[in-house]
Amino acid sequence: MANNHLKKYLFYFLILVYVSGAIGFVLNPGFFSPFTPFTLLFTCFVFLIHQPITNVSYVLTFCLVVLIGFIVEVAGVKTGLVFGEYHYGAALGYSFLGVPLIISVNWGLLINAGNIISNSFSKNIIVKSIYASGIITCVDFLMEQVVASLNFWYFKDNLAGIHNYIGWFIVSFLISLLFQKNLNYGNKKIAGSIILLQVFFFGLIYIIKVFNFVLI
Repeated sequence: MANNHLKKYLFYFLILVYVSGAIGFVLNPGFFSPFTPFTLLFTCFVFLIHQPITNVSYVLTFCLVVLIGFIVEVAGVKTGLVFGEYHYGAALGYSFLGVPLIISVNWGLLINAGNIISNSFSKNIIVKSIYASGIITCVDFLMEQVVASLNFWYFKDNLAGIHNYIGWFIVSFLISLLFQKNLNYGNKKIAGSIILLQVFFFGLIYIIKVFNFVLI
C-alpha cells in the first residue's frame, strides 16, 4: 500500500514537472534547458515503476529496445539515411557518437507506451504494431515543430521532412512487431498519461510559438 502511494505521488510530481517545465521553457528557456535530461530520466523512472519490472523478459526487452534506438540514432546522425540529415544540440545532455544517451531511453519509453495503448485497439499483432507506430510518429511530428528552438536537435534546412516521419514509422513498426509480446502489457493509464504529458509539453510550446505570445 505504501508503495502504491509513493508511485501515485511520484506521478503527480511528474505532472507538476511537465506543467512547470512547459511554462518555464516559454518564459526562460536558458534556465530550464539543462534540466531536460533529468526530466526525461525521471519520466522513464515513473513509467517503469508502474510496469512489470519484476518480469525479467520485460526488463531485458525494454533495455534491448533502448539499445536498438541508440544504434538507429547513431546510424541516422552519421549517414542521414534513416531520418534525414540532422544533428543534436546540447540541451539533451551527454552524447556518445553524436547521440544523447537520454534520447534512446525516451525511444524505449515511447515505443513501450505506444504498444501498451495499442493493445486496447486490436488483438492482431500487425494492426497493433501499426497503431503503436502511428501514435509514436504523431508524437514525433508534434516534437519536430519546436525542438530546434529548444536546442534539442536540428534538421538540415531546419525542416524535418517526410523522410523523417517515414523512418520513424517503419523503425517503430518493426520494433513493435518484433517485441510486442513483452511490451504490450503494463499500466495503460500511466502509458497514456505520459504520452499526453509529452503532447501537452510540446503542444503548449508550439501554440505559444505560433501565436507569438512569447518569442522563443
